[in-house]
Amino acid sequence: MTPERAIAKLDRQLSRHGQAIAFKRGATEQAAVGFVRGYKAEQLVGLITQQDREVVVSPSSLATFQPKENDDFIITAGAKLGKVMTAEPIHIGTTPVRWNLRVRLT
Repeated sequence: MTPERAIAKLDRQLSRHGQAIAFKRGATEQAAVGFVRGYKAEQLVGLITQQDREVVVSPSSLATFQPKENDDFIITAGAKLGKVMTAEPIHIGTTPVRWNLRVRLT
């Protein structure tokens, strides 16, 4: 699969099933669309807590913004706030095709 195809596939799924989110770093705020899911009970080990959420975001939704640890996180519907705990870009070759995040809601 090419990076372009992987991103297009993720973008289609996010447009159908994603929700509005945003990241904030200082005065910069970046709106995006992402999948936000809670962790299952058996996944609550180590540093993962019940307040944590798995978030998947497409790089095309982020433009040039790259999420990083300690960025503020907002679920637009319901105005839920949190912090990015981990941010992992997934690559095909050298091209980022998605971001896997762990966010802790406050």
